[in-house]
Amino acid sequence: MKALFGSIKIQADERGRIRIPSSFREYFGEDEQLYCTVVGGAKCLTIFGQQVMDNLYAQMQGQSVIGESENYCRFRDFMDSIRVINEDKQKRFTITQDKDDVMFEVERDMVFVGMFNKLELWRKSDYDEYKSTRKQTTGGVMTNAEGKALTW
Repeated sequence: MKALFGSIKIQADERGRIRIPSSFREYFGEDEQLYCTVVGGAKCLTIFGQQVMDNLYAQMQGQSVIGESENYCRFRDFMDSIRVINEDKQKRFTITQDKDDVMFEVERDMVFVGMFNKLELWRKSDYDEYKSTRKQTTGGVMTNAEGKALTW
């Protein structure tokens, strides 16, 4: 199974346009529709393809309760936050937003981070801060969804 991993530093152009590095873009395929969102509390933009969107849809199949439960409201907030990435002929894109809904601010220096089946796009300054903070954290063990430690 293919996976996205590693990090690549890039620069946005003078108009704030970004190009996904080709080694990451290949994962999705040339013509796959891409989406993005900012997950609550994150300082990065999460980019994902149709497969992740299809997986989200499949998880919501059979949900007969529509209303104002907390879970349903969280799902609504998440779905409302998703934007379609429209790339130009040179495969550049901008983060479409209006003045009342600033989703993610692009700076000149940016970093893409591969996260298995998604990409994260960070402002380099935020990513450097994140990495510095993580260096101060010790003893962390990676776990799966059930809380079991991952083994190599």
